[in-house]
This record gives sequence, C-alpha cells and structure tokens, in this order.
Amino acid sequence: MIHDPLYAAAHPTPLENVTVYTAPLIIPITGPIIINGAIAVSRGKIVHVGTRAWVLDALKLDMAENATVNELYWKGIITPGLINAHTHLQYTNMASVGKGQYTSFNDWSKAFNKVYDHPENLSSWKESAEDGAKQLVQNGTTAAADIVTDPEAATALASQSMHGIAYWEVMDWHNDNWKETGVLDLVSHLGAMNATDLPSIGISPHAPYSLETSPFVDLPDIARQLDIRLHIHLAETPMEAGNPNESLTTFSSTQWRDKDWKSYQQLKQAGMDASAIQFLDQLGSLGPDVHIAHGVWANSEDRRILRQRGVGVALCPRSNRITVTGKDAPIRQYLEEGNLLAIGTDSLSSSPSLDVLEDAALVYEIARSQGYTNADLSHRVIRMLTLGGAETLGMHVGPGRIGQINAGATADLAFFDIQVDTSSPQSIEKTLDYFITNGAGSNRATVISGKLVYNKAFSS
Repeated sequence: MIHDPLYAAAHPTPLENVTVYTAPLIIPITGPIIINGAIAVSRGKIVHVGTRAWVLDALKLDMAENATVNELYWKGIITPGLINAHTHLQYTNMASVGKGQYTSFNDWSKAFNKVYDHPENLSSWKESAEDGAKQLVQNGTTAAADIVTDPEAATALASQSMHGIAYWEVMDWHNDNWKETGVLDLVSHLGAMNATDLPSIGISPHAPYSLETSPFVDLPDIARQLDIRLHIHLAETPMEAGNPNESLTTFSSTQWRDKDWKSYQQLKQAGMDASAIQFLDQLGSLGPDVHIAHGVWANSEDRRILRQRGVGVALCPRSNRITVTGKDAPIRQYLEEGNLLAIGTDSLSSSPSLDVLEDAALVYEIARSQGYTNADLSHRVIRMLTLGGAETLGMHVGPGRIGQINAGATADLAFFDIQVDTSSPQSIEKTLDYFITNGAGSNRATVISGKLVYNKAFSS
C-alpha cells in the first residue's frame, strides 16, 4: 500500500531542502496573478505557489525535522520558463545572413544557401547549436522546438539541460528516392538521436515546397507509430496561399482533392487554388500531435482546419519580415477565432536575436495594428510564451508539464527585471503591457528543473 501513488499523494515524503522564490508579482498562467507571492521548489518540482505568507505556512506542515528553507527574493516578475516554439539552433553561427536585407524569400534562400553550403567557414554545427541553446537560457527560455538538420547539432537542448523536442528535419526528397532510401535514412538518424541524452525527439517534414507527396503521407504514420511529434514549416511563403477570397472554401472541392498529385507544386502549376494547409490536410499530415511554424498565408478556411485538427501555430514575426514572406501572419484573426498560438524566434539566420520576448513585442504590435482591441492582449501573448508553447510540444499536462506554475509541475522559472506596480488593477495591467512590449533583455535568472542554471539576480 505504501508504494501506491495514491497513498503517496495523500502521505507525501517530508521535504528536506526547499528553495522559496518570492516576488512582488508572479504569473502562474494556470491561476490568477499573485501579488507578493512565493514559489516553493524541491526535488525539481513546484511544491506550492501562492502568497508568501500562505506558502511559508504551508511548508511548516511539509518539512522534515531539521529541514532547511532557502528564501530568495526577486524584485521584479517571475514567470514560468519561456518556451521557444520554433528555432534552428544550429544556425546560430549564421547570424550574418539574418543581418542582411532581401527583396524576396527566394533572395533570402540564396543568401542562406551560400553560407550553409560552406560550413568550413563556420564553427561546428555542434558548437553553434549549443551556443544558441545557451543564449536561449540566458533570455529566460527553458524549452524549445529545435529543428536539427545536421546530426552534430542534436545535442543543443541537452547541453543546457533544457526541455523540449529536437526535431529531425526531412527535406529535399522526391517520391521515388523517398521510398528507396529516404525512410531508411530517417530511421537511421532517429535511432542515433534516440540513443543520445536528448529531452525528446520528433520529426520535421520541412515544407510543401521542399518535399513531394509521399513523405507527407508516410511521415505522420511513422511519427504516430513511434509516439513522437511533428513540426512543419507551413503557410510561410506566398506560393502556399489559397484563394484570396476568404468567402470561398475549398475543403470539399472535387476539382483537386481526389487526384493523385505528385507534389503541391504540381497542383499549383495545374491552376488549382488550394492552399498548402488544405493540401496537407487532405494527405492526413495534420493533427493534434503537429504544430506548424509561421502560418502567414492562412485564410479563414485554413485557420478553421488548424483549429479543427488541433494544430498550433508558432508565430515568428521578425523572421517573416527578414525573409520577406510578403505580409504578417493574421494574428488578430487567430486570436479572435481561437487558434492555439505560440511564439518562436526562428534562427539567427533569419532573426536578430534568440530572445523570444522580442518576437512577443512584435506580435503585440501586429495584433493592435490589425485591429485587435480587446484589453486581454498582454495576457494572451504571455500565454503564447508559456502554456501555449507547452501545448504545441504536447508538454502541458502530466508529471513533466511545463509552461505553468502549479504544484507538481516542473520547476522551470524565469526572473525578469521589470518595475512592478501593484497599487491597482489598472497599474498591474500596465505592468504586464510593459513586460510584453519592453521586456526583451530583462531576464536575470533562469531555473530549469529546480536548478538555478543562469544567475544575474541572486548573490551566491
């Protein structure tokens, strides 16, 4: 009976060492904002969260005899560790590409390939990827969806003890060579990644313009048999757009859906106006175990499909502008219609930094410029940075859950140097607005699984 988890929940083992982080403002995400709050952490998990007085009183009942409580006070805001829902950490050494100016997505692609095709001029992919992961942690990010193109880069998240998923990227396969060698190549790389100390692995079918039909049919089946997730670049480029008349739907169109298309490009060349989202939906490539990056060219029918299939969208607004995707994502519509949203930086080859709060500020700005007027925008964006990211990774529930501060959740925390005013509800809202619009670069400490892995906030 003693080993029964239900018995253990009712009779928890007394705590021996607890760290209590206190702050004037704590944002749990799964509960109300806490003024003068505290978070008790032990054994890598959150034990209690609430007002400081309540947490300290609750600990008196949980502590073993002669146990110690180490209280650390932070002057600003504490949030769950941030989650970067789309990045390529191995391209950290390609920041020169991200600093360029381009006339089109194709123009940016050429500049990218010119550097990528000469790795002898760069630091190793392993060194580059691990440097990128270190930058994430310094900016308060504790988990990421990291796409791996070269095997040496797979260790990025593990190098910093981060959570998240390392997705093996699958691209440039045609139908014939995919069946002959592509599947074997995939299985070989997944096997090698699975044998290393990675937090979790997944598959990233690159994009409809870089893969023909067979991989998009097979990869979801393979991933689901292996119980791993998928992440796709989708609706990023203008060629992936459907009919611009949003009053027209194509989900039931027999003009194109029943034909055995070799590729999405072939469908477009035939004059069909189906979007890339609609095309992949017909192939069975979408589902609640999938999230997409960008989602720029998504009309009302596309957004409905994503909601109905349970597919989240990682918004990457700074990358979209540098790579010239043609417009901003329809953030207002995504918000008003209820799509699952997260935020990613993409890589330094298409973005100025790996601080996801810089993208959050632009998400906020775009939403307002597109006409989103609701007063909850800061709350919505904070959710994208935390629980929304966890949902896109399938890590929002269960014993290892992240993106939230509640009892039993993984103790991933970020500490932001933001002046807090809690004198009124209006002042709290202004504090949150300021955090989202001006919080980039303000992280001073990061806790991952209860360990203080980056510290510019507390004296040792």
